[in-house]
Amino acid sequence: MFHVKRIGKEKMIKAVLFDYNGTLFADDDINDMAWKATIEELSQGKIDADKFYGEFIGTRNYPFVEKMFEILGMEHDEEKIMYWVKRKETKYYHEICRKLGRDKLMPGAEELLDELKEKKIPFTMCTASLDVNVDFYFEQLHLDRWFDKKTVVYDDGIMTDKKDMYLEGAKRQGVDIKDCLIFDDSPASIRNAALAGCENIIVIKKPNNPDLPQIKQRIKDFTELDREVLKL
Repeated sequence: MFHVKRIGKEKMIKAVLFDYNGTLFADDDINDMAWKATIEELSQGKIDADKFYGEFIGTRNYPFVEKMFEILGMEHDEEKIMYWVKRKETKYYHEICRKLGRDKLMPGAEELLDELKEKKIPFTMCTASLDVNVDFYFEQLHLDRWFDKKTVVYDDGIMTDKKDMYLEGAKRQGVDIKDCLIFDDSPASIRNAALAGCENIIVIKKPNNPDLPQIKQRIKDFTELDREVLKL
């Protein structure tokens, strides 16, 4: 049985913010393969892909690649780093995703999104992915059934972390972050959601999830979600 902490009756959820990778879409294995293939290609075997990925998993794409350049002692600039960031996404992530035929959201996610639309509860995505990947997600999984791409927050090179992204997501929905419900799976992102001021976080269970008072439920997927959080 999953752990539940109910949100107080005095609180009203006014908007929902979703992380994407590993939350709405189960792609941990795809990201693993894409990053390790990129590490192998860029470093020509000079960096242990498993060790490096394990140490820096959850880091935004740009600083992830930048760190590789530093370890390899390679001169770099923004253009060179962005080449490898986009290569990881388009050359590897997209190809692997298509090869595996991965075109379904996490179990129960579609039903939840339909329910939010029906109840007219505003929601959007806040993802550390680049715009090229957001376009891919919308195309591959037909996300325009639920999401307005103009409200999606992504890594635009300006926002430094998920704290900024979640604050921007709340702003775009016209609500205070304290009145948002956030779904996430990454330890760093979960902590950033709490730092942003979100008091109601639902976590997709992973072995290294943090223990924070803001976490109200821990679920395997959206089929385990306690719908009481939507009835306040």
